[in-house]
Amino acid sequence: MNLTSNLRNHVDSSLSIPVYEGSMLSIRSSSRILTATTNGIRYKSASSPQPRQPIETKWKFGKLDKKYECNYCNSYLKCPVQFQECRHRVCSSCFTNLIKKSQSCPTCDQTISREKVIVDNEFQKEIHNLPVYCSNNLNGCKWEGAFKAHMMHIEECEYTLIDCVRGCGLQYQRKDERMHIAKECLKNEIKCEFCNEQIVMADEANHLTVCPKFLVPCPSNCGIKDIPREKLTNHLENECKKHEVSCPFSDSNCGFKSLRSEMPKHLKESPGIHLNLMAKTISVQKKQLEILSELIEKQKEHIFALNSKVNSIEKQTSSQIIWKIDHFNEKYNESKSGKKSTIYSPPFLTSRHGYKLALSASLYGDGKAKGKFMSVFLCICKGEFDSLLSWPFSHKITLTLLDQCEDIQERRHVSYTIKPNTCKENTPFLGRPSGDRNASFGAQKFVELEVLNSYDYIKDDAIFIKVEIDSENMITL
Repeated sequence: MNLTSNLRNHVDSSLSIPVYEGSMLSIRSSSRILTATTNGIRYKSASSPQPRQPIETKWKFGKLDKKYECNYCNSYLKCPVQFQECRHRVCSSCFTNLIKKSQSCPTCDQTISREKVIVDNEFQKEIHNLPVYCSNNLNGCKWEGAFKAHMMHIEECEYTLIDCVRGCGLQYQRKDERMHIAKECLKNEIKCEFCNEQIVMADEANHLTVCPKFLVPCPSNCGIKDIPREKLTNHLENECKKHEVSCPFSDSNCGFKSLRSEMPKHLKESPGIHLNLMAKTISVQKKQLEILSELIEKQKEHIFALNSKVNSIEKQTSSQIIWKIDHFNEKYNESKSGKKSTIYSPPFLTSRHGYKLALSASLYGDGKAKGKFMSVFLCICKGEFDSLLSWPFSHKITLTLLDQCEDIQERRHVSYTIKPNTCKENTPFLGRPSGDRNASFGAQKFVELEVLNSYDYIKDDAIFIKVEIDSENMITL
């Protein structure tokens, strides 16, 4: 039995990946090892990457003469140093380790001294001129030459194994780079033969486990083997003759199950049973609906009570103040005469630990609005919680002159909204106060004086100005 048919015989899930004769998956697999797993298949490259091995030096005359070897590291001498006492040599890097440990020659055990060591450059040249073959000669490279030229040759040798320049994880001989990139690189994009989606070759097996167009066999073994995965659920629920299904009256506690082809017989033989089950179900559901209705009414009452509490809390903690200006006519005349052009409200907080603000009003108008409009301004005062707050101040402010008409429905409040612009130029107004208070900003043309004297804005020689601060994005401490 071939590998393809063996995989077909072990399919037991819509997530398994059967391999079809002639499919692109089968064709690509012919140059790889196809390994069955519990989740389908995976590719294992026949030339899977190996860790880089140290470059082996192949001396032309076979084994290296002992006089060229370091008896400390058992390799050829690298930058040799010679002991004057015994004339033996070791690598310069080995000498550093040797002198720290034994302070004796590794060849004859004679005591050595750090001061009686010479760098043997002539011997190094002799080693460099030893003839060698390319380390890749068994792989086809015919190069041979002096040992000192070997490392330079290896960096260019067409037979040296190199890592894929695109990072797919495979290695190949340098001469095969073009072929690898064109045909073997796991980073290459391919088109899924089932759904035509462009995918990376390395992800092909994973893609096939979820591809909606991938053909899978019926898990109920009805004989149909080429069902698109996206249609498998419909096949099992509505078409498959060998799929076990529950009785349509299962919601009424009929526990009968059978193959789909046998279900019509059950329905034909059990109409009385099903009718009784339906009657019991309706009775139970009626009682459940009554209980649910009672519960809903209780929940409504609970929600109403919670809304009342929330509204109460909002009224107590919302960022607003109502400033009552009494003795209005006296203060208006003082403003008009210039005796006291501006009056101030008591400072207030936007919340328990919020910004400290204060209102000011020029009842006869300020600047160009004088004699035509009442002006209302707001300033930010130095507060004890300023270091914990966000600066510059950026919260929307609404100033409202309240109509005191006895008929609430007839009241015509006048509102003016300020959205602070937090640009650098407005720092003196909106930045964290460095003195007692910042410069004031607000509505120079808050309300016309003619309008002010209309309706019931002034009543009992007093007016009311409400300030609301938008606290939606305000820091809560």
